[in-house]
Amino acid sequence: MANTRDGLAAARARGRKGGRPPKLSDDQIALAQRLYDAGENTVAQIAAMLNVPRTTIYGHLSKKNASATSQLAHPAAETPVNAVAAVRVPRTCPTCGYEPSTRAEAAHQRGDLAVAWLHPNADDPGSVVIRSHCHQCEPEPPAFDVACTVCGDGPILAGDFAQAAHCGGDLPAPVAHWLLESGWTVKPSLLCPDHAREVPR
Repeated sequence: MANTRDGLAAARARGRKGGRPPKLSDDQIALAQRLYDAGENTVAQIAAMLNVPRTTIYGHLSKKNASATSQLAHPAAETPVNAVAAVRVPRTCPTCGYEPSTRAEAAHQRGDLAVAWLHPNADDPGSVVIRSHCHQCEPEPPAFDVACTVCGDGPILAGDFAQAAHCGGDLPAPVAHWLLESGWTVKPSLLCPDHAREVPR
């Protein structure tokens, strides 16, 4: 074990990095950050431009430019399963209470909050909890992007759901159930409710 650590430390000292190669180059990461900071593009739009999942963009965005506005302690905004009515996206994050201080920051915070993050429900393992997250409180990796094969929209899986989807390749049963209840088509391909209606039965 000590030899492995020493070997890795020596490789790092020579400038070598382990693990999978990054999906984005340094130039692409810088471009994504500039687009995000400008506030004119959502994470989904930036991901589409760079042809990567939204989770890749979330993983590379820097939080250092965020406003120093204090974060209030608010209970996590949770929506029970099957409650998928369209609502107006708020300016203030319902999960952490973060309020953007500029119009540009508010514009892309609205884009962030429009994305549904599906978490395992600790009280009922067979269901999901839906939360909205701003860039300040987005869940730590892993995350898994559930994207419609036509438009690229869809929820993001967090926690054990993301881990299971990465490892097994299949959507966890509670997630598949939630998608079907919400009007998605799961097989043979993922289609959001808008595009599932276009497929002949």
